[in-house]
Amino acid sequence: MMKFTFFVICLLVSCNIHSKTPAIGSEPSNILYVDKHNPKYFSSIQQAIDASTHFKRVIILISAGEYNEKLFITRNNLSLVGQSQSNTRITFPELRNNWRKNHDSDWGAAVVNIDGSDINIVNLQITNHYGREHNTNEHQFAVRSFENATRITLHQCNISSDGADTLSLWNKKDGLYYHSYCSFTGATDMVCPRGTALIEHSKFFNIKQSATLWHDGELNVNQKLVVNDSEFDGVKGFWLGRHHYDAQFYLINNQFSSHMADKPIFKKTYPDKSRNKANKFGARYFFANNQNINSYSWARNNFQPTNTYLAQHTVEQWVFGDKWHPNAVLHNLAQQINKTTFATDSFSL
Repeated sequence: MMKFTFFVICLLVSCNIHSKTPAIGSEPSNILYVDKHNPKYFSSIQQAIDASTHFKRVIILISAGEYNEKLFITRNNLSLVGQSQSNTRITFPELRNNWRKNHDSDWGAAVVNIDGSDINIVNLQITNHYGREHNTNEHQFAVRSFENATRITLHQCNISSDGADTLSLWNKKDGLYYHSYCSFTGATDMVCPRGTALIEHSKFFNIKQSATLWHDGELNVNQKLVVNDSEFDGVKGFWLGRHHYDAQFYLINNQFSSHMADKPIFKKTYPDKSRNKANKFGARYFFANNQNINSYSWARNNFQPTNTYLAQHTVEQWVFGDKWHPNAVLHNLAQQINKTTFATDSFSL
């Protein structure tokens, strides 16, 4: 784990990012500070986001506490960093169907709404708790991104809702997403990226007998959802995954609980055939070196990383190539914060 320290508002720091990674860049980032108990600083996260429009690149450091607010991110090059994964919480109750009764789009239907690129969310709990208050597991976004948002990183986060589509990053043209050391809790299609996503060292818990993973890779044969070195659990009989469009799933080095149903990843179809999408690229479900799953014939090893590009490269390099280097982004984010000189609290990234 990289260690960094939490600092005061608007302090300029330098950065030496990988030349091919646009997320933080070589320019200095401004640092803004949120502390709801200290009048010297922003009292809400949205206030800090709104104030950040004056700066090209911004890190917003968030003191421990519970922030009952809905976030709207409409800028690029923004990092939201909580004091720690266990004590910095963003919560809001919202049901998608309720929101859409009076709105033309999903913009605002999530706890965190993202319409920008190069967004890093670190050390935060983000919870949509509508379901527990109203006894429903219908669509409840915790995080929702939109058509042009790409290069979104979640690191050391707990993302949860009481319903479907908990984490919905939906740029199907060229979306790139990386999640590490996170936990995800929700119901049907609870982690459902469109584009290309890599999830590592994370935990999934499905609260319903429904699909945990969902993918849309319809527009490019190389788009994929890769889950590596992670754990899957849920209620007895939970499903692993499904899709409505062309998709490509890779499950590598994961652990699966005995609660998972003997149900292959599948394509959802409808009696009304006009609603069904063509499967241009075929059924693409790949498994390698997973535990507690090989008794299911559909989940036996059918992919050998040592015989591919992965033999000489990291999983990140294989998934994103030279398009993006999210671990370099996280490394440089930690470096930026460590270079400041006014410390108030200690954190880990």
